[in-house]
Amino acid sequence: MKNELMTGPLFNEINKCKSKYIILQGGKWSSKTVSSLIYLALEAVKTKLVITVLGSTIPNLKRGALRDFENYVAHKDGIRERISTINQSERKYTFTNGSIIEFTSYTTALEATSGKRNILFCNEVNGITYDIFNNAAISTDGKVIVDYNPVAPFFVHYKIINSKPEDTQYYGRFTRFITDHRHNPFLSNEKHDEIESISDPQKWMVYARGLTGALEGVIFHFTKIDKIPEGLPFGFGLDFGYNVDKTSLVKVYWDGNKRYYHELLYEVGVDTDKIAKILKENGCETSTYVWGDHDKTASVYLRRLNIPFRMARKGPNSLTASISKVNEYENYYYNSPNLEKELETYLYATGVDLLTGNEVYLNVPVEGFDDHSCAAIRYFIYSHSMRFVA
Repeated sequence: MKNELMTGPLFNEINKCKSKYIILQGGKWSSKTVSSLIYLALEAVKTKLVITVLGSTIPNLKRGALRDFENYVAHKDGIRERISTINQSERKYTFTNGSIIEFTSYTTALEATSGKRNILFCNEVNGITYDIFNNAAISTDGKVIVDYNPVAPFFVHYKIINSKPEDTQYYGRFTRFITDHRHNPFLSNEKHDEIESISDPQKWMVYARGLTGALEGVIFHFTKIDKIPEGLPFGFGLDFGYNVDKTSLVKVYWDGNKRYYHELLYEVGVDTDKIAKILKENGCETSTYVWGDHDKTASVYLRRLNIPFRMARKGPNSLTASISKVNEYENYYYNSPNLEKELETYLYATGVDLLTGNEVYLNVPVEGFDDHSCAAIRYFIYSHSMRFVA
């Protein structure tokens, strides 16, 4: 039996695509990853290149892209004999012409700036933070390929697909391919039928058709409204961003079991004078509840400006407790575009159940995504609910 590489229609599209950024959005078994890996291997054979396959974590790479490379690419005719060495511990394949394909993961954006490469492939890119992706992409002089199951909108949609003419890094420089199992000619009829028979409509849309779905693992379910009822009591939640992250100020109204949120500020490098000014312009008085980050210096300064700032209740498990407290209420938001974006990426982190081996949701958010308005809301809701507790 011949041991040839088997390429399908998606590989052909990747191979002839001239765009800097190639976006592979697709459902299960749509050949996104394998088609990309075949393309990378053939490019490595043709010319001496440094190619990086980037994953969210090393375990994810081992279960996904690295396993696919071993099973469907590395041992095939035309590739096997061109691989000179395999470093299993470093997950690095070196070719006879000096090309390298490395499988790696970065834990910080700073790590992603190290090293230069010719091609970057971000596998399951929705598990990678934008800062890590961006730094790795900037360090790549050739194509940047990303793939993902579109379970929810994330930075690829916001930053690349929806880029404006002034976004010169991405605008006009990407091609998106939307694929599903029907584009994979090598899949068995049983597997096609299995995917088509997914009963949940949202999951069918994502996994059987490769279309962007609703959110999985979302922490807060807030409803967008056009107007907040008048005459409700209110307070403010504040998350300091300092000179790097955004400072978020959210006005919080309450009415029985309902909570309403209006984002007043979402900027980098905001000083306390501006925060105090916005608070006063929005009705803050000396008797108003204002809860936020633990920053003694900012607290003292705000109080000198007649802002009754209080540092939020924190302690063991306060993150989990504050999330649970927010979810006890019916939550609504008005005119808060940054909060709206945060809600889409404020998701529960996942882990592997050691007994079953299944992926399970943890009780904490995924790290690395903006959560400044979500934090401001948590600070207020949890602290306000605990205000009479010693």
